[in-house]
Amino acid sequence: MLVAAALSLAQLAQASVPQHDPEIEALLRRRDEMRRAEAEQREQRPWIEQVPAERAGNDSTELAAVVPPAIAPRLATCLERANANPSEGIADAESWAKANGGAYAAQCRGYALGQAGRWSDAAKAFEDGATFKGLDAVTQARLWSQAGNAALIAEETPRALRALDAALSRPLPKTLATGEIYLDRARARVGANDLPGARTDLDQAIVLAAADPLAWLLSATLARRMDDLPLARLHIEEAASRARNDAAIALEQGIILALSGNDAGARAAFSRSKELAARDSDIARQATDYLAQLSGEPAPAAEGASATDSGR
Repeated sequence: MLVAAALSLAQLAQASVPQHDPEIEALLRRRDEMRRAEAEQREQRPWIEQVPAERAGNDSTELAAVVPPAIAPRLATCLERANANPSEGIADAESWAKANGGAYAAQCRGYALGQAGRWSDAAKAFEDGATFKGLDAVTQARLWSQAGNAALIAEETPRALRALDAALSRPLPKTLATGEIYLDRARARVGANDLPGARTDLDQAIVLAAADPLAWLLSATLARRMDDLPLARLHIEEAASRARNDAAIALEQGIILALSGNDAGARAAFSRSKELAARDSDIARQATDYLAQLSGEPAPAAEGASATDSGR
């Protein structure tokens, strides 16, 4: 590997960030965006189990799996209003709350506030819902997890940690959904500059949420940041095997291979990332920069912030 290229890649990969790791933050924000997009179609899919194929798309049936049957239609209506018009959803949830809607009215209000971009208020609504008496552990954990996600988007890291700690303090089954909560708490711990704690949570996440390529990607990224290249290589390969057409995974694979001294593999990964990424996106620009560095050429002038600057 060219010394200059190696140093430049290492500097970009190990950029000093005092408060949080913007690269991991950017990846997790991408995951949040994907979650919100899915939520617009099916926000209340069964939280503690996978949705059987024959039930997919049937909101009322899915809601009935996680809330009392008598409440499921009312919650579905509220969520549909929030999707169509967040302001109407908020008003509907508040009206329902006055009619003793309880935790589920609070849940809908939190969702509607999130749809309106009011993430701090959304976190408070989910927190309020989680504290209602008489809720089962799974419902409490779901609401605390939603509160934590909203707080993360609002960049309120300590609040997010408290909520996610509360979610994971409940007796939960070892499922994909529980693994996703560990993944969220890893994000919060990175935000709090607790990388060892984030490593512990990601170790849980890749066991429980092994089907999620992003769990492996984030684990690989964190391993690289913690100078554990063998683990980083192992986990990025797992991520790539599960999502060959993911530009972010290809980009991270290129960085890890470059730092490991595999120039040819790094070039191939960066080229694939550039091809897969949207034109003029942060990932495409970063892949172009890395390819130039590996060739010993000056990096092209960046237009806008790179992925590693996201969240600063």
